[in-house]
Order: sequence, then C-alpha cells, then structure tokens
Amino acid sequence: MVAGNGILAVVIVLFVLPPARPLEDSICDAGSSSSSSFEANLNLLAAALPSNASSAPAGFATLSAGPAYAMALCRGDANASSCAACVAVAFRAAGERCLNTTGVTMYEDDCVLRFANRQFLDFLKAEQWQVGELSGAVTRSENRRVPAVAAAWFSAAATDILTAVSARAVASSNSTPNAKKYFATGEVEFDPRIYVLAQCVPLLTPAQCSGCLGQLLSQIKTHLGTTPPWVTSRVEWCGLRYGVSPFYDGQAMLQLEAPPSPTSATTPDTTGPEKKKTSAAGISVGVACSLVLISILSVFVFIRSRRRIKATQHDNPFKKISRAQCTIFDLPTLEEATDNFSQRNKLGEGGFGAVYKGILPDGQEIAVKKLVGTAGHGLHQLHNEVLLLAELQHKNLVRLHGFYSHRDDTLLVYEYIKNGSLDNFLSNTRDGHTLAWEQQYNIILGIAKGILYLHEDSSMRIIHRDLKPNNILLDEDMDPKIADFGLARLLGEGHTHTMTSGAAGTPGYMAPEYVYHRRVSPKIDIFSYGVLILQIVTRRRECWSDDSNTVNLITEVWNHWKKGTISQMMDQKLNQHTRNQQLRCVHVGLMCVQLNPDDRPEISTVIFMLTRDMELQPPEEPAFFFGSFSHGRNLLSSSGGSANSNFMFGEEISVNGVTITEPYPR
Repeated sequence: MVAGNGILAVVIVLFVLPPARPLEDSICDAGSSSSSSFEANLNLLAAALPSNASSAPAGFATLSAGPAYAMALCRGDANASSCAACVAVAFRAAGERCLNTTGVTMYEDDCVLRFANRQFLDFLKAEQWQVGELSGAVTRSENRRVPAVAAAWFSAAATDILTAVSARAVASSNSTPNAKKYFATGEVEFDPRIYVLAQCVPLLTPAQCSGCLGQLLSQIKTHLGTTPPWVTSRVEWCGLRYGVSPFYDGQAMLQLEAPPSPTSATTPDTTGPEKKKTSAAGISVGVACSLVLISILSVFVFIRSRRRIKATQHDNPFKKISRAQCTIFDLPTLEEATDNFSQRNKLGEGGFGAVYKGILPDGQEIAVKKLVGTAGHGLHQLHNEVLLLAELQHKNLVRLHGFYSHRDDTLLVYEYIKNGSLDNFLSNTRDGHTLAWEQQYNIILGIAKGILYLHEDSSMRIIHRDLKPNNILLDEDMDPKIADFGLARLLGEGHTHTMTSGAAGTPGYMAPEYVYHRRVSPKIDIFSYGVLILQIVTRRRECWSDDSNTVNLITEVWNHWKKGTISQMMDQKLNQHTRNQQLRCVHVGLMCVQLNPDDRPEISTVIFMLTRDMELQPPEEPAFFFGSFSHGRNLLSSSGGSANSNFMFGEEISVNGVTITEPYPR
C-alpha cells in the first residue's frame, strides 16, 4: 500500500461520511391506469413472479398475464430465499408508491422489478436498442468536498475497479452459457477497500450489456470527484455499484491493487545550483560507503545461503503462499496459543481430529483442529483444497482463518465459537442452556442458509456428508455456524470418522442411498438436515440407537404424526402460533427424510417452505421407519443386514473414495 498524506486524507474523509444503507428507489411511469383488468392480472404476476425468479439459475424471470407484463432480476449473490422475498416486497412497495400508474420500476437492495401495461422488453430488439437513451437512477451519499489530491487518487482507484468489474461481468456470459448471469464483483486494495458489483439482465447480448454498463460508468464518474462512500447507478437492464464497505456475499471475483498515489509521482524540485553540488558530493561518498557495506554483507549472505541450500530444496509449498484470506501459521505460534495442545484447552474430538482452543498473541481466540488421516496426501493437493475452503465465507459457516502443514501434520485454524455445539443445548435444562423457540427456529433456518451456500451459492459445490448437532456451532447471538464443511473432500480416502470405518458419516444422519449404494448428491445433506429439524423441535439429543428395543427418532415422530399426536413431542407451554410454526418445521423435516432422494426438496425450497405460509404436500413414510420392521428388512435384504442394524460398517460398502465437491464456476 502506498503511504503518505494522501492515504490519511482519504481515510479521514471517508470515515466521516454516512455509512452505506439499503438501496431503495422507484420510478413511476407517466400516465395513470385504473383498468381493473390490469390490476387483476398484476396481482397474478405478483403471486407467481417471486418464486419464478428465485428458482431460475440466473435469478431472472419474465411473466405476462393479459395486458400486464413483468420482469424481475435478483442480485447475482442473493440466495433463493432472499430473491423471492425481495421481489415480493418490491411488488408491495410499488403499490404504495405508484398508485394507478401504467408501470413501475422498483430498485431494491437485492433485486430490480419492472412491470407495465405494455411489452417493454421490445426495447431490447436490435432496431430499438439505444444506449444513449438510458438514464440511470443514481443513488448516492451526501455530498462532501475533499482535498483535490485525495479525490483524484480515490477517483482513479474507483474507476479502475469499476471498469474491470464491468468487463468481467460481460465476459461471464461465455463461461456459463446455460445460466449466464452477467454478474461480477471486485475490490481494490485501497485504504479503505473499494467494493464493486456489476450485473446485466440475462436477455441482453454481450454488446448490449457492455454498452449499458459503460453508460452507467460514465454517469458514476461525475460523482467520483467528491469521493462519496457509495454510489449506485441502475436502469432496469443493468446496474453498477461501488462502496467502501462490503455489500455483497462471498469473496470478490476480481481483485486489483491500488494505483500509485498522485503525490508520489509529482515531487517538486526546490534545490538551488550550489545545493545540488553539495548533494552530489554527498551522494558520491554515500555510494562508495554503500558499496563497501554491500560487499561485506554479500560474503555473509553467500555463506549463509550455502548452508540453507539443502533445506530449501525441501521447503513446504505452503510457505510460498500469500493469500489475504488465508493465513499461513507456524507451529510454534499455534503451540504457544494452545499451551502445547494441553488437555484443558481441548474443546472436543470428532472423526476428523481433536479441536483445541487457543489465544493468539494479539488476543484473538481461535479453534485449532489437528487433522488425522492426512498421511500420504500430497501437500500441493492439500494446499489447493485448503485455499478453496478459505474462500468460503458465509455467516452460517465457521470461518477458516488459516492453516499449518508439514509432512503428515496438518492443523486448521478456525474462528472460535463461544457457545460450543448445538449438541450441548439439546435435552439440557441447565441454566443458560435452554433454547427458546425463537432461537430454535433461527437455528433451523440458519443451518438451511448455510447448506444453501454450500450447495448452490459458493464457487464450488460442497456436500457436507456429516451434518449433525456436534457440527453445528452456536455463536454468542445463538446463530448457527456449520463446522467441518469440506473436510471429507480435503482428506479424501484414508481418513477416519466417528462410529464407522466404512461409510463416512454418523449413523442416524446418513441417507439410505448413501449407506447402501454409495450415491452422493446434495440430497444426502437434505436427509441429515431433516433429522436435525426433528431433533431441534423435539429437543432430542440422540436420534439413533442400535439397540433393537429402543425406538428411533424418525420412527417415533412418524408414529405420532400419523396418529395426530405429534404435539405430545413438543413444548406444551407454547402458544398456538408457535405450535403451528413447530408443526410446519416437523412437516418439512419429514419431507427431508423421504426414502426416495427425488422426493426430498431442494434446500432453496426448504427455506421457502419454512418462511412462507403455503400449503405443503403430505409427507410419505420416511426412510428407516421401523413400525413393522418390514420396510427395514426390505432395505437391508440386498446388503445382508438385519432389521435392527441399518448401517453396514464393513469394507464392502466403504464410500470414502467418492468425490464430494464439483468444482465448476457459478
């Protein structure tokens, strides 16, 4: 980073400006419409378009009904739940702000909605497309004047990243032809960082997208001189935005270095002729002394380097990595932080290794996981996997800060989560360990959002394979964070796992197609999530027992559900509204544990069902239900099992070799 007064001026100016706020704006078409037909058809569009847009790969949908036409585009990083909610809110807000108009364009933080009583998409036809006619709706901060030098530096940095991200968004159409988003994010290492997002409607051609973003960029440039903390320019066809604090989810798709400070290239010459002569003499003496010193140092460096040649031939490839979001720790630092991995700092132990609490020299609390089963795993492959995992950032995932690796020793450094695992809060009535229903519901929904990010919104698809209460951590606000995501991929074959040396997972949470047929898909996480829902609602710490005399959780819930007595498994003190919400959660949980993977909903649909008052289809008899044991015997007959032992641990069904992540770009 370039140092100097320029940095200080920019930092001071930006910190006194108002922070970014959610973006909301509306443009009402000229003319009024009191047509009952238009209003009736518009209501139909309002009911259908949110789900259409949220289920589309690009978050984009168009719809028409009679004389009403509508289009919705969700922000490229918005998940299905946020997308649907945003479009629904935009429809309601349009009715409040633009009564009886022929059309409205609504700009919300997560989406753009356009509807009218005419086919406005005709503007995209080649003979009608006129970039010069586009006039973006500019939303910006309060105008504050700043020093000219600081403003010029900020403007140069912002222009560079805005231009680069716009080009990246246009180019993205070639990389994902089946679901082109025309979407890109980026940041520049200015101080503070500048974040940028660009997006176009998927119906545009690359040339139209480029022209649209270019038009908005020219409009934004007129506001850069006053260095506001955020500016957004949008039309219904594209949007361009920058800010000095993160406003999109996940890592930036493009990163640039800050341009050099204007002051560093323009230092005035104030010396006179006589002073120049004196300076020249001084420089000559200084150069001579420097040469002597350099010669002496060179000898020492040469001798020292010869001693280190053999050691450098075997350098760990991790030490060559420099990644802002992934710190490379050294072993002494982690040993000191954890008091040499003492037992009193041990937080727990699972299939992937033991976890220890640590405190870094700066006071930051961390959790260090000592991985097992890494013998023979190539360092270069391991380092690539860890860097991929470090890029996964979501509020409902435990963040990976960094790692240490040398030969067969691998340590992963995570953020420390204060309240420990969900397992500690199930069937626990100690003071401070009882979850209120609002907290339970928040945990159920938060876990789903974390799974959605792993399955659909991250740069690579990750299937967790071991969702269970021990792997759900709760922060100080009781928000859930999924742990151990990606470790099955990271370790590959050869790792051990809790309670089984065959199928990589925990009995009671593994889907039947995974246990018996080695079939891996996102639906195996849906099954595990369904079991988690049932555990949270019923406050059951255990969901499975290999004892034939013990009824398992799925069986017990299903029996009560069919008899209409499911409320007996819930908190009797709750009011009717809360009980209805619990019943919906149980309903969704049972849908997630269906025997056929195709009958289980996608995680985006799960979130929609949990947050919307909609009619749900009746669940079928779940997998691993042993009311009469006939179902269990049918399942196990092909694997040689017994009705009371539903999981095989033998080598013949080991599935450790399956691929967990599908590394294709989003």
